[in-house]
Amino acid sequence: MSSILPFTPPVVKRLLGWKKTPQNGGGQEEKWCEKAVKSLVKKLKKTGQLDELEKAISAQNSNTKCVTIPR
Repeated sequence: MSSILPFTPPVVKRLLGWKKTPQNGGGQEEKWCEKAVKSLVKKLKKTGQLDELEKAISAQNSNTKCVTIPR
């Protein structure tokens, strides 16, 4: 996947790889998705829950810890 925004961190690329929507949705959708994931990563880094989110998504297991997103 080519990055739409410059300097996409590896964690954002990994999370975008788990996206369930069709990948041919167009450039605007890809750009929005990348911005949304970057924002989510930024928020979760502050609370230290980013690893839990990655673990929950990659394992696809409901027995992982709860991840809360601050407002």
